[in-house]
Amino acid sequence: MTSPKLSRRAMMAATAASASAAAFVGGLLDPSSAWAQSDRLLRVRANRTILSTDPGYMIGGIEMMLQYACLARLATYTDSADSWGWEASEFVSALEQVDPQTISFEMKKGIMWYDGTTHEEIAELDAEDVKYSLERMQISEWKDKAVALDHVEVTGSHTGIIHLNQPFAPIWLTWLCDGTGTIVSKVAVEAAGGKYDGIFNFYCGYYRVSEWVQKQSFSLEPNPNWGGTPPAISNVKFIVIEDEKTAEIAFEADEIDLTNIAIDAIPRLLADPPEGGVVKEFAGTQWFWMGLNVDHPNLQDIRVRRAIQHAVDVETIIEGAWAGVGTRAHGIVPPGLVGFREEGKYDTPDLDAARALIAEAGAEGMSLTLKTINVADRIAAATIIQANLAEIGLNVEVVPVDPGPFWNLGLESEGDDWKDLELWIMSYLDSPDPSQMTQWYISDQVGVWNWERWSDPEYDELFAAGLAETDLEKRHAIYIRMQEIMEDTGGYVFLMFPPNGVLYREGLEPVITPNGYLFLLPGFGWA
Repeated sequence: MTSPKLSRRAMMAATAASASAAAFVGGLLDPSSAWAQSDRLLRVRANRTILSTDPGYMIGGIEMMLQYACLARLATYTDSADSWGWEASEFVSALEQVDPQTISFEMKKGIMWYDGTTHEEIAELDAEDVKYSLERMQISEWKDKAVALDHVEVTGSHTGIIHLNQPFAPIWLTWLCDGTGTIVSKVAVEAAGGKYDGIFNFYCGYYRVSEWVQKQSFSLEPNPNWGGTPPAISNVKFIVIEDEKTAEIAFEADEIDLTNIAIDAIPRLLADPPEGGVVKEFAGTQWFWMGLNVDHPNLQDIRVRRAIQHAVDVETIIEGAWAGVGTRAHGIVPPGLVGFREEGKYDTPDLDAARALIAEAGAEGMSLTLKTINVADRIAAATIIQANLAEIGLNVEVVPVDPGPFWNLGLESEGDDWKDLELWIMSYLDSPDPSQMTQWYISDQVGVWNWERWSDPEYDELFAAGLAETDLEKRHAIYIRMQEIMEDTGGYVFLMFPPNGVLYREGLEPVITPNGYLFLLPGFGWA
């Protein structure tokens, strides 16, 4: 069954829209295309090396490109730049939402899992794989994607029923179509100990990994055993280029064909695109903020945190770091979605109030570290914050960190870096539904993705209520209140919501979603 396509307005009304949880380009390598298979190499920029492609333990972003290319799923996003929708994947013969809490499925027979090294058969894709994949998400780092799941009932070798514990309108587009909805091989993952790092060593889909050079590149080739629609592009290479400015130079040097572009470069490239390039701008579902670790001894005093909130000049940051591009943030829910907050408590800098709080707390001359991913715009933002806080007597050291290590800073599972984390500039991107923005700050996420390390029972209760609430006004009020709670912790300086810019080679016919992410779905290929 295919869902009705939702217009942007209908999406807001239904609050059932979603996109990939991606840090860069969420690429879906579905092979069908209007053209015959092309042997022309497609070179895609990846913004960082991959630590894990496990759907339950990935960072989220470029991993989805490989998951869509090589593994299985129940549903995919539809091919549309104007509206969000879902449709059954090529791996299923039947898929239906029977009622708000029940989804039935039937997997196609004869699709085999293969070992990524020997290319020998492992097992057949079946309903047990679906049950295993979806239920393991309940105990994963992405468990809040599966918060509405009760259990998966296997009714036959290839058939089953997904039982939800409550209505959950965004389930298709925020989970089942997402990277976290990837179906893995139960046999292969159990053999690996229940989870895995790096790139999966099994496949059943359109492509298989042909080469992986850690920190440099990874390549795909068609799966010769795939019996469905053949890939439209037979040679795909992802090249790791961490810095967006460097990626722009690489495009101009004809080293890549497809890349996300820096926020501050969007106006310039729209007006004067590189030779042979096409530039598109889309409203994004990304949000930037500065986080404060409320557990750190230097920041445990709420007066220090509130002083920092008073002192940071967000408008100057947007102008200086992002060329004035983007929407000023007063929370984490982007414009156009239920729960968008139009004003906050610290919208205008008040240095006098900030200095008074610092004096009251006895924190004059305190030294702090501000960490950020080592890219130009975020370093510029950090430098402005450094100057802002110097005006109230705080000494801030800006510490650039490469993307791979940066994403481990607040994770307790990755060592003790979280104990020394004080201030950082962060950006998340998630599905266009407020439940997806707010999920990362509940109590269970402390030590995982809630790096600010606070918890609040009211926030947790509101999060649970918002998942099932269908009244728009009530839902809006829920998410406004949740963002007020976040601000009141003193753990956040909300910065901005950026647009998403995409640069690609002329002659390439991309599939682009409403928030500007690229999916190699039907219709994607070389003209």
